[in-house]
Amino acid sequence: MFTPEKMEQIDVVFSKKDLESVVDVVVKRGTLQLVDAAEIQSWAQHLSQAGTGEEPGEMRTRREQVEGLMKSLRIPFEITPGRKEPESWQDTDNRLRDIGQTLDSEQSALDEVTREMTRLVELRDKVGDLPRMGLPVGNRDSYSYLALETGSVADENLPILQDRLAPMIHVFYPVSRFGGRTTVIVIVLRRDRDRLQSALREAGFEHIDLADEQQKLTPEVFRGLDKRIDAVQEKKLAIRNRLLALARRENEFLQTTLYQIRYTVIKQQIMKYFRKTERTYLISGWLPARETDAMINEIRHATQNRCIIERHFPEDLESVREGRVDVPVQMKNPSLLKPFELLTGAYGIPAYRTLDPTPLLGISFMLMFGMMFGDVGHGLVLVLLGLIFILKSKSQTFKYAGLLLCYVGGSSMLFGFLFGSIFGFENLKWLPPLWLRPMESISELFRVTIYFGILMIFMSMAINMINAFRQKRFLNIIFDKAGLLGAVLYWSGIVMASRIVSSSPATRASLPVIIPLLLILALILLFLREPIVHLLQGKRKLYPEGLLTGFISGIIEILEIVLGFLANTVSFIRIAAFGLVHAGLAMAIFSLSDSIGGVGSVFVIIFGNVFIIMLEGLVVSIQSVRLEFYEFFSRFFQEGRVGYSPLKSELERPLQSVV
Repeated sequence: MFTPEKMEQIDVVFSKKDLESVVDVVVKRGTLQLVDAAEIQSWAQHLSQAGTGEEPGEMRTRREQVEGLMKSLRIPFEITPGRKEPESWQDTDNRLRDIGQTLDSEQSALDEVTREMTRLVELRDKVGDLPRMGLPVGNRDSYSYLALETGSVADENLPILQDRLAPMIHVFYPVSRFGGRTTVIVIVLRRDRDRLQSALREAGFEHIDLADEQQKLTPEVFRGLDKRIDAVQEKKLAIRNRLLALARRENEFLQTTLYQIRYTVIKQQIMKYFRKTERTYLISGWLPARETDAMINEIRHATQNRCIIERHFPEDLESVREGRVDVPVQMKNPSLLKPFELLTGAYGIPAYRTLDPTPLLGISFMLMFGMMFGDVGHGLVLVLLGLIFILKSKSQTFKYAGLLLCYVGGSSMLFGFLFGSIFGFENLKWLPPLWLRPMESISELFRVTIYFGILMIFMSMAINMINAFRQKRFLNIIFDKAGLLGAVLYWSGIVMASRIVSSSPATRASLPVIIPLLLILALILLFLREPIVHLLQGKRKLYPEGLLTGFISGIIEILEIVLGFLANTVSFIRIAAFGLVHAGLAMAIFSLSDSIGGVGSVFVIIFGNVFIIMLEGLVVSIQSVRLEFYEFFSRFFQEGRVGYSPLKSELERPLQSVV
């Protein structure tokens, strides 16, 4: 906590015959972040690379096949570690082929049934209320969406007619049978009229007019259409059930196969980081210092001590000291603080050998959010939403986001008790304020937020000086804008300002002389910072760009520092301001509900609170993040350019983003 994970860099030289064993160890442990040795050690540039790192075509085809099957079967990409490699890729390919054939067959059947269902439903929609209306058959030309024919066909030609009608969505209703011929009514969509006429001609269909008592389109005529729709629906459901069963049956195999493919691909991809000679190989990489011994022991065991291993701390490497190589950074915080790494990561990862501000960010963020969103009921809603995220989400990121909601919700509840507010209700006898009511103690609220802002700014300068000390930038400890001189200037300015605005004459007159002297001294030294630093560094030119330019730059820098301190301090007043806005919105909602009265007032209060939680919750989150990033982080944060990304994270990541 407070500092990133301590890292080490190792170089391993081993025999060519131990290549497979070493690769297995490196991938199996997964804690090493491989780098090209030539980037760290200049002498390694003369060695040739062992591989290109490209995904083999055979594996790409196999991966795409597995991913396609999982997508079609709607199986989520959740990697299930199994055997590192299958006993036989041929057996795997055969099973994948069988699954694919089954899936294609079922999918084709589903597509056909879906098309048939679409046409049947379209016909039913076009038929509409005709069965209930009992319209005469003789009005066949008045049906704008349907084509209707009545007539007779020889009994032996009925199969021919039904066969020709099968590709079309149709209604086929036999009316009567006499003398070897059957009288029928046939209805199709108007767009299929030409196809209907062709089918009727092939079957020897003779057009006739039905008797008066038979000239009604009754529900009985269309009953077969509904039965057909029901049958197709059952068929479609049966196919979907078979697909679900296939997905359940093959889920574990496909997940395991995807892991095996990934494992094999990564083993071949990491070869691009290896350097080699005719008989030996060289690998280099970074890993946490606490993991180094275990990794070295396994490599020695795999090679039977036929290897040479060197380990280096970052500060011992010339390439790191010169800034040519960045040390990968892994934040190290307790699990309770992990959610706040989402906020720190949104700004950037802290550089190696600098302080990790996540713990301080977590505490200050909750305090600011709670003070701006102080309400027991509103905080409880956020806690419940956070619990839903934690329980329902599978992604670790969403679980952390849910925990973050629980934290800020808990802080809101705490300040709700301090303010005596629940869902905007105040002045409740059973919920007295433990501290103050915002609308009744505005000056007190503003004073507290100013003090809080001053504390945050001093902490940012302290972190900046500690970072400079850890990085051995000793001149920056004193002369940086957020260094010792800046802290003295800010402290003396705060003391003088507080005495000047004090309402007590005795306090205003009791300003020690040392305070303005320290302020003036800090201003002078900051103004002369450039020549003093150059003098201490042994440079010949104190003002490289000229005396006049240096003089003007000094004045501008002093103004920038003073105005920056003033703006940063005043910016924290927004905490009190948004706390008052939160209370004011609740008052406005209750005023509106009183004016409406009755049952309507209850709905106004409910939807008003929902509005406050959504709108004010979003605004308060943005303002809290803004204060953290611009007023706190901006004085000390140095961003690392490389995050720690070991092979283990590659195995856990969706394969599309790896390849």
